[in-house]
This record gives sequence, structure tokens and C-alpha cells, in this order.
Amino acid sequence: MKKIPKILITPGEPAGIGYDILFDVYKKKFSAQLITLMNIDHLKERSKILKEKVNIINVDFKDTNLPKHKPGNILVHNIQNNHKVKIGKPSTKHVPLIIKSLDLAIKSCLKNEADAMVTGPVQKNIIMQCGNIFTGHTEYIARKTGGEPIMMLHSKNLKIALLTTHVPLSKVSKLITKERLISYVKILNNELYEKLDIKNPKIKICGLNPHAGENGFLGLEEKNIIEPAIKTMQKKGYNVSGPYSADTVFTRKDCDLILAMYHDQALPVIKTIEFGSIVNTTLGLPIIRTSVDHGTALDLAGTNKADASSLIEAIKTSIKIVKRKNAREYQT
Repeated sequence: MKKIPKILITPGEPAGIGYDILFDVYKKKFSAQLITLMNIDHLKERSKILKEKVNIINVDFKDTNLPKHKPGNILVHNIQNNHKVKIGKPSTKHVPLIIKSLDLAIKSCLKNEADAMVTGPVQKNIIMQCGNIFTGHTEYIARKTGGEPIMMLHSKNLKIALLTTHVPLSKVSKLITKERLISYVKILNNELYEKLDIKNPKIKICGLNPHAGENGFLGLEEKNIIEPAIKTMQKKGYNVSGPYSADTVFTRKDCDLILAMYHDQALPVIKTIEFGSIVNTTLGLPIIRTSVDHGTALDLAGTNKADASSLIEAIKTSIKIVKRKNAREYQT
């Protein structure tokens, strides 16, 4: 019997659209069991506000006899939380619920009680106000699981990975090292094959400075760090090239992935081109995690105007990755 992937969804900030878009998700057909980790009363309240007619079922995701996924049914693993949610108003009172859902999903994936986790948007500043070190899902999950996390945003036409993620721009240059570049390319080379079935991926590497440093006249990171790292990787057989100027490299179609140096060097590009169809997949972790490409959109929460496309794509991607992993394990 083929194993049906079990996917855990953490919808994120209760005051945002993470709850709204669940209703559209559960109207779709998926070849997986989808269980959302949240407070069931919060979801019932949101269904009334949005006038959604759905069947919300309280389950324990560890059960071996879970109801099959059926459009119109929402399976919820209930997490106790007595605080009322004011739509559009994030609160530190929501943080224990958010963190518990994440911790439960992470632990369950590590213990193989679930196959993957898909995360919805959170308000990072609200979580950090409670004393949590939370610069982003990527970093938080990595601390809990180990590994060397790499954020990859990808759509049908473009794949971009980040050498640095949620750090101040003033600290980026110090994090660009030959060792980090080589390590990341090794992970990307392996993970693109493991997760997306791309063998020997062709990777283009961005420069840090305008025009990739103009041969040292606009910065030395390219000459002193990035170029030597690329030459070392090429000698080892990796299909990498660069450094390329970031003002043109994203228009190129002759590669499998672009490795950008920092967050806002890449995200504005891919979000301008394909916002709504982008999936955020974390590479380099011992678990499978995908996410949406958007934030909490507090102004859209409770209005029936939120778009679930990115969450749907994130779920589809997680299912594909799980099935590919299961197929490899079956063959061995």
C-alpha cells in the first residue's frame, strides 16, 4: 500500500490571513492528509465571520485512522488557547499558540509522525516582544532541528536561494565567506536533486556590489571572496559561475538556480514577477518545510479578499517532495 503523505499546517498569526486562506485550501483535492495545528474555536469564529460553510473536525494527528482528505472538511489538531482574536490586531497573547504549533510540527516531523510541515505567515516583531529569538521561520526551525538552512524561493520560471536571510544589511558583507559559499553550493547541489530532481544543477552566483564590483573599483568582495570560491567549486566539478551583476542576472533563463547574497537583493525581484505562485522551501534541514510567499496582510484579514494561491502551491510542493523521498526509500 502506498503511503499517503501526512502534512501539518501551521497557519501563523491568528489575526492575519493565515486563517482565512485555509478555507480555500480545504476546498481543493490533495493526495495527502492535511492537518492544521491551531485553536479550533478560533477557526470556527473565523468561519462565521467569513460565512464559510465547512465541516471542522477535531482530530489528533497522531491517530493512524484519520479521516481521508475530502474537500469541505478541515482537520484540526486543537491547541488550547483562551484568548480572543481581534482580526487585524496581532497580539503577544497569540504567541504561545503560534510557537506551540511550530514546535509540535517540528518535533512531529523529526520523529516521523508527520512527513512535512507547511507554515503560514507570522508577525516576527510580536513574537520577539515575548522574548523569543525569532528572526524568521527559517532560522527558528533550523535551531530546533540542526542543519544549515538555506531559504529558496521558487516558482515555475525562477528559483532563487539566499546566502544570508534575515540579518541587517550592515552585517551582510561579514557573512560572505569562501567557506560559506562552498558549503551552500554543496547543499544546493544535493538538495535540488533530492527535492526537485535536478541533477548537477547549473547555479549562477550574484555579486554583492553594484555591477559585481566592477573589477574591484566598487567593492572587493567579488575579487577577494566570491571569485576564488567559484574557482574552487568549479575545480571540484560543481556547475557554478559568476559573480554576476544582480541588475541583470535575474533576467537570465540559462540556469537552474540563482544564489543571491542577501534578502532584498532577490525577494523584490521574484515577488514582483510571480507573487502569489511562489513557494518558500527551506533546504539543508533534516525535515521537509515549505511556506507561503507573503505576510500576514492584516488589512485583508476577515474580508474574503485573501488569495490562497501561495499556500496551495506550498502544500503541493511539500507533497511532491515527500512522494519523491518515499519513492527513493522504497527503491533502496
